[in-house]
Amino acid sequence: MNKRKLILSTLLFSGLMSIEAAAQTDVHVLDVGQGLSVLIESNGHYMLYDGGDSDKSSYVVSYLQNEQVPSLDYVVASHYDSDHLNGVVGALNAFPVSNVWGPNYETDTRVFESFRSIIAEKGLVCSQPAVGSQIQLGDAVIQVLAPSGSDYSDANNYSIAIRVQDGSTSFLITGDAEAESEAQMTASGLNLDSDVYVMGHHGSGTSTSWDLLQAATPEYAVLSCGAGNSYGHPHIESMEKLQAMGIQLLRTDKQGNIVASTDGNTITWNVSPCNDYTPGDPNDEPAQPSAVPETVTSSQEAAAVVYWTPGGKSYHNSRECSTLSRSKTINEGSLSDALAAGKADPCDVCVK
Repeated sequence: MNKRKLILSTLLFSGLMSIEAAAQTDVHVLDVGQGLSVLIESNGHYMLYDGGDSDKSSYVVSYLQNEQVPSLDYVVASHYDSDHLNGVVGALNAFPVSNVWGPNYETDTRVFESFRSIIAEKGLVCSQPAVGSQIQLGDAVIQVLAPSGSDYSDANNYSIAIRVQDGSTSFLITGDAEAESEAQMTASGLNLDSDVYVMGHHGSGTSTSWDLLQAATPEYAVLSCGAGNSYGHPHIESMEKLQAMGIQLLRTDKQGNIVASTDGNTITWNVSPCNDYTPGDPNDEPAQPSAVPETVTSSQEAAAVVYWTPGGKSYHNSRECSTLSRSKTINEGSLSDALAAGKADPCDVCVK
């Protein structure tokens, strides 16, 4: 081999090595206003989870085209509310699709009829994945967590919930699942531990239960909701819980599209957490008083040292508290130090 060919071969080999080293999984939470749309891409494979409402359908399609998505391995309709399903219909029209998932119930809405029609036109079948089943999407493994029931009074509980794992990093996406479905997830024995939680039902107080958060122990939460929406999302109950656990927050209504990228070890973001825990309704009343308590219990008095996180509202008697397990920065000091730092709420888990 002559010198010129050797140099070219070396450059090509180096380029291939660079491409291989750069392989990653990206989770895009699109800014679709009062709705949800998540694009998961991993090593040339793609899943679209929901697509927002009708006014954002063309935006979702354009976003995928700008990301140079050639086809979709999976399209998931978490459930059949219009603010999740309309953009799914748009994507099914615009891209080749290999698999479609949706829950096992029907509605009489026009968008649901459109969903069924485009699936039939494309010769596809809408499958209901079994809870606990897994698929491989590029470098990521996606496991189905819900729904495990079949007779919900609230259709939100039919939401298909998934956990996306690449290496040691993971993401939890629950659609509009309410506390009933969340309780079934936590009781299932499946691994819910996640670095990132895409908040259920746009931050509604009827989702994001304590049980789910303590099972998932996320370091980050991503909220998808519309600015000034008529539902008051996010509700203050959900925001209080995130603060109490020191979970960092990113919001589409404040920051636009949110993209998390992982190489299997480290998650990076296109924007920094805003940690803006303001509820959608400024007149929303706190679920619990946030004032400094006038008295402390005997167990609090006995704790020589308490612990807290910079972004949280609570103090903890134990550094090993499950709600602190994913916090990278844990401060310690006396109870007076914690109260002076604004950590006025005793942890519901380790402060009895």
